[in-house]
Amino acid sequence: MAKHRSNQPPIPVVAPATWSALIAAAHDFGTLAPWTWMHDSQLLGLRDPVTGERLLCSILGRLRTVYALLVFRRNTGCRWILRTILDSEGSNEADAPDLDSGLDQDCVKVEFTAKSELSKNDLAVLAAAGIAPPAKRGPVWPAFSSLLPGTYPWSLTQAEAETLLFALPRVTAFALLGREHPDLSMDLLSEGVPFLNADFDPASRPLRLGDLDWEPPIPPPESPPPQVKLPEATLEGLLKLPQMQNFHLELDVFYAPMAVTGKERPFFPKTVLAVDRNTQLIVGMSMAEITDLEAVAKVGEVLASALQQMNSRPETIRVLRPRVAQMIAPLTARLGIPVHLERKLAVLSEARDAMMQRFQR
Repeated sequence: MAKHRSNQPPIPVVAPATWSALIAAAHDFGTLAPWTWMHDSQLLGLRDPVTGERLLCSILGRLRTVYALLVFRRNTGCRWILRTILDSEGSNEADAPDLDSGLDQDCVKVEFTAKSELSKNDLAVLAAAGIAPPAKRGPVWPAFSSLLPGTYPWSLTQAEAETLLFALPRVTAFALLGREHPDLSMDLLSEGVPFLNADFDPASRPLRLGDLDWEPPIPPPESPPPQVKLPEATLEGLLKLPQMQNFHLELDVFYAPMAVTGKERPFFPKTVLAVDRNTQLIVGMSMAEITDLEAVAKVGEVLASALQQMNSRPETIRVLRPRVAQMIAPLTARLGIPVHLERKLAVLSEARDAMMQRFQR
């Protein structure tokens, strides 16, 4: 493994035999270049041999920008990829893209890049395995990574390497089947997701259509969001504040634009931002710890601080995200503040853009 800075989280250790097998499987997959005939919406479903959980595999590369295999795991990952594909089929070009959506992925992946784009750890892994692609230029070098919601892409653990090693030959077999059957459905709404029979062994024979069981493309449901709570004394103080007409508070929760060091991997802290629509002033901002996954504690702090700073309760609170509205609904109901869900918050978006520019500088 390559050396890393002392302030970085430790690089996970993967057995050399696992690395060798994984790199060989990735080489077979990359050499096949299945993205020349497969689409990213042609998902393959697998069952994790250890946990039994669903895995949804997607091949990227049809657009000639990113060449990769992504294996989405757990409810969070399966929900993300299904919603991404289904929502894109019914998307409206006027809808503003969610800048956070890319950071909500939960998957392991192998991406094929130019050698100059490999990290030091990727180079060390390939050198230790003594394997290099025949072609030296272009997107032919495998880079392996793990993505968790809200975190920076990080090195694979042993379990994650084994998951990717399980998926690679099966997706390769699925891609070969897709080449033989160009009409293999890409329409999730009409056909669903093909799941591979658990007893299929890609080392024994080619994949057949009869090895696939089709399941409806239903995203796993989300658990209810945590509710924002405030101490009783704070609530009583806020209830004494007058409710000001034409005071509309814009509120959002989003990922910060920079990563910070966590115990196991770098992460993007959830940021809470509150803006007075009328004066366009930022009246509250705070970043959550990695343990506060939805920044529920910080939402309460920012709301209380904003109302105390303005010495009044707003006429309404405007939010972009349904989960944020659900998080604050019991609190705002008690405070007598209606919550409105809007497709765009112009003042808050401008404040967020300005904040991102300062971080980038």
